[in-house]
Amino acid sequence: MSRAQAEGVIRTLVREIGQGVAARGRPASETLVAFMVKAVVLDPKNEFNVDRTLTRQDVRQLVEVCVDKLTEEGSPALDTIKMQVYFDMNYTSRREFLQEHQRVLMTWLGPAAREITETRARTQADLGELYQRMVDYVLLSSGVGSPGDVNTVREATAALQSVFPQPELGTFLSLSRKDKEQQLAELTAVVTGIRLFNKFLNKGGEGVDDREFTLLYRGYQMRKVSDFEYSQCL
Repeated sequence: MSRAQAEGVIRTLVREIGQGVAARGRPASETLVAFMVKAVVLDPKNEFNVDRTLTRQDVRQLVEVCVDKLTEEGSPALDTIKMQVYFDMNYTSRREFLQEHQRVLMTWLGPAAREITETRARTQADLGELYQRMVDYVLLSSGVGSPGDVNTVREATAALQSVFPQPELGTFLSLSRKDKEQQLAELTAVVTGIRLFNKFLNKGGEGVDDREFTLLYRGYQMRKVSDFEYSQCL
């Protein structure tokens, strides 16, 4: 996963948790929310196993735990985290702060990618499970939308099916690991592009907020122009 993708995942989680605490009348800064995500993930008491794939249930549980902890009244643990955030933001650079969160997220997405590229699916049930893992991975690695949201998952699944129908899994499984990783990255980009375009047409874009849409869609437009200009030079 690239640094941009990792930061996208962070933004998605931070936004969803931020909305949750705001709904309870206890708004929190993005920095505090991001730090809480790290603290919750690394605390063994919360039973988040970073050596296995991040599932939809993991995402929902992570959001719920973080929201609960950030809105807990008179919590010494929350006060301690606030002091730690203050220290880190004043005595370490923002770049180092984000890099540390990226490292934590990569420990989750790494196993998710390996489960897809190293699978030996045989039965129809195995293939169905593999396909769903690919949908979850596309959502997580893009950082656009949460795999814990049913409507977002439904839209991402439809987008993936339009460019990569489930029957094509047989061909995918015959590829080398490197080629599988490459195709997975390409599918992530294409599915994200479809969802952004649906947002542009007001026909979808579940889980994509307006600010995120503006930045990402402009990026896709710029890439399209660059590709066209490059083709004219050939």
